[in-house]
Amino acid sequence: MSDSTQSEPVMAGSDDASDREKLSGLIEQVEADHGDEGPGAMADELRDRLPETEAEPEDPGDLED
Repeated sequence: MSDSTQSEPVMAGSDDASDREKLSGLIEQVEADHGDEGPGAMADELRDRLPETEAEPEDPGDLED
């Protein structure tokens, strides 16, 4: 075990994860941390933390029905 301090959250798959995996990991973290505060609080936290994922926006054509 390392003595170093974690300075940022580790998301699903860390640096080599796909955008979808990073977003999924972030959603899981926010749900675990803020799920009891309701959907509004979760949405606010997701908006605040989304830049951490460095995920690129999808093209509208990439959306699934």
